[in-house]
Amino acid sequence: MLWLAALKKAGFKPTLRVEGNRYRLEFTGGDAVALATVTPAVGLNPKADKVVDMFREEAEKGGVKVDIQPPVVQPASRPHGKETKKGEKGAVAIIKVRAGPWEEEYKVYLEDKISLRFRSTDVDRVYQKAHLLSLLGVKTEPRKESGRDKWYIYATTSALADKRVLPAFREALAKAVEEAMRNGWVDAETAERWIRKLREGVTTAEDKPMFNIQITNSGGLQIAYLATSGERLRQYASLLEELGLKEGTHFTVKKPEGGKRGHLHITAEGVVKLAELAKHAEDPELRAKAEGWINHLLERARESGGEDARKRLEELVEEGAARGALKLVGKHEVVERGAKVKHSVEVREAYAKIEDGDKLRIHVKATVDGVEVERTWTFFRHSDRVRGYVLTWADAPGGRAEDARRLQILSKVIFGDAGTLKSDGMQLEYTRRHLEHVARFAELKDDIERWTNR
Repeated sequence: MLWLAALKKAGFKPTLRVEGNRYRLEFTGGDAVALATVTPAVGLNPKADKVVDMFREEAEKGGVKVDIQPPVVQPASRPHGKETKKGEKGAVAIIKVRAGPWEEEYKVYLEDKISLRFRSTDVDRVYQKAHLLSLLGVKTEPRKESGRDKWYIYATTSALADKRVLPAFREALAKAVEEAMRNGWVDAETAERWIRKLREGVTTAEDKPMFNIQITNSGGLQIAYLATSGERLRQYASLLEELGLKEGTHFTVKKPEGGKRGHLHITAEGVVKLAELAKHAEDPELRAKAEGWINHLLERARESGGEDARKRLEELVEEGAARGALKLVGKHEVVERGAKVKHSVEVREAYAKIEDGDKLRIHVKATVDGVEVERTWTFFRHSDRVRGYVLTWADAPGGRAEDARRLQILSKVIFGDAGTLKSDGMQLEYTRRHLEHVARFAELKDDIERWTNR
């Protein structure tokens, strides 16, 4: 009978038949968009989101009417029913919404964050409010309060500013924040940040963290997710491990302790690894999953860290996509910066191997400007940092200085950079950055990655 009433309310023409001890309900008219307005409300699996997504798409195109009334904004109530005075922080916005046959009123609180909250002992009422929110694109599921016969829904800033939320609803929230800011009930800097989020929209994903991605004071890239739930942090870490990333190398996890939030950090090497998988993984499903993480990170970088963070992330993605894609053996040309001098390099042999416990040696045989050069570069770890070197030879053609010059030209081919020549001219030195560059060559990639992941 509930289905019968709901379908009539949504504009369908239902017919109820009795077949023995079963009831059969048939209906015509309407479409999937109309069906979306009633299905979760009358017991269909609320996670069957396809028709709900169709409703939202039609609403964005104007194919179905969603009426969102201008918000009524009031100062937050003080204890004992006293109103806040102008200048005190906190406000509440009341927004009325009609979608399909349903009409609801929501209270949105503007405090240290934006939060939409509703609780009741009437579980059907809670589910109905959650359903209408799902039609608007707000992801929130009814939950039961621990130890109490009360149900509630709760959605905060990121869920309300999600790009999948109807722009009209986000705009109504933005206007509410503007009014609260004008009245001094919300801090101006905070309000402007909220307004920007609501109008531009943010990228969220149910299976991926809301990373904060920024350039640090030291110029590095930080990709961090903070959470009070150790279970959620472990869940996200498991997803990364399933892709083949390793804790300690590609990401780090710290559990929440003593009331403080824990974190999940993805390292620069982790981004490179994801990009490599997205480009080169043999399993198409693995490639697709890794690409999903890369796209999510790029969007979060733009939204949380701006263009500088996004550009730095894009550089790491390009580096990962290039891994194993090039051949070192072959002919190369090096042009000196600021000059028209060209150097001819032909690499005839290149391989890497792990020796002496924890040393990586890269052996290359080549000709540089017609002179034979055969040398081994050694990389090792020192105080958790990667260091590398190659020795210059005094008995090489032209002496040590000419040998160093040829090695620098060859280094530009192998490492993308000449390396740093020590003041005594005895050796050239390299860092992790150089090793990451050389991993783009197919002949060296696997051994370098194996050593890096130790």
